[in-house]
Amino acid sequence: MKLVGAMMLTAAVALAMTAAPAAPDEAPTEVWPMIRGTLAGTGRSATRLSFPLVEAWHRTFDKTAFEATPVIVGGTIYVGDLDGTFHAIALDTGETRWTFKADAGFPAAAAVSPDAALPLVVVGDAEGNVRALDRETGKVCWEYHTEAEISGGPTLIDSKQGPLVLVGSQDATLSCLQLADGTAVWTYEIGDQIRCSPTVAGGSVFVAGCDGSLHIIDATTGKETAAVPIDGPTGTTPAAHDGRIFFGTEGGIFYGIDIAPAREAWKTSAGVKGRAYRSSAAIAGELAIVGSRGRAIEAFSRADGTQRWRHPMRGRVDASPLVVHLGDGDREAIIVGDSAGRIVAVDAATGAPIWEFDAGGDFVGGAAVANGRIVLANGDGTIWCFAQSAPQ
Repeated sequence: MKLVGAMMLTAAVALAMTAAPAAPDEAPTEVWPMIRGTLAGTGRSATRLSFPLVEAWHRTFDKTAFEATPVIVGGTIYVGDLDGTFHAIALDTGETRWTFKADAGFPAAAAVSPDAALPLVVVGDAEGNVRALDRETGKVCWEYHTEAEISGGPTLIDSKQGPLVLVGSQDATLSCLQLADGTAVWTYEIGDQIRCSPTVAGGSVFVAGCDGSLHIIDATTGKETAAVPIDGPTGTTPAAHDGRIFFGTEGGIFYGIDIAPAREAWKTSAGVKGRAYRSSAAIAGELAIVGSRGRAIEAFSRADGTQRWRHPMRGRVDASPLVVHLGDGDREAIIVGDSAGRIVAVDAATGAPIWEFDAGGDFVGGAAVANGRIVLANGDGTIWCFAQSAPQ
């Protein structure tokens, strides 16, 4: 184990955002600042949408591909491609605001600070470099180097020492850095690669590792407080809700794990042998909803793991679901793309289809939402933006 320094963390809340009110486990309507929207990794937004959606714009970039989930702050989309270009793109028009070119590609999402005093975008690359870029210009403000690929998006938290960045690496190390200058506050090493984004809830950091354990790490000290064994490796980001953690594994097992005391509450399988979960779960009502490599979206009861519904898809669903509210009522919708290039919205409670769009390519990264627009980026180098009505 490596442990460097210490920090004093407040109540594990996100940086203050100037946006519409949202529940604690939902991203505000104007921003999607990190890969799963919230510190708790729930994949939820306070956004309300009416369907069908229409294409607002799309833009294809030559000789590259996207695997990362876009993030959105201040009306700008931030996303890196596998060719090593990081893009800042206008949400309304799709026009480039700036680009940054690196020697290695960007397989994972960025995280954006909405703090006017530290307007930074933090992103890791395939060579293990973590950079903070100026949100307005793309200028490199600091760099931090790990020993292997950054496969999961950073998580930004607030503390008494100021804003901090949590980022995992395939070198098996979770690093806590000062957002202002990239200085390491503490690091913690597990037994194998970290491919997920860190989840934060109740003063703890949750990392589902390739070493076959869910690690619970004290966010103040960087010390592990508990580890719960699972069936094998996973690179999915845990979703934390109501005292329980939800995620699937490469072995095709989906887990509900209690936080206190730290123990397995239940585990279940969709019954498709050899089909892994590479999608991170989203929380909608009483359900944990996840994409499966068995060509489906699946919904499990958060209480006992019972499968409530299964919606077939044309391709594998490695992308993570996004949850939005439907119209003016209490219903919610799941939006996700698959490896066959199909984007769907389904009723979160029943799995019934609501809307679909054939974009082509393949989707590994999930959808993002802000200002009433849905954004996805796919494997043929295209960014798609959808709205509730045709742009004027």
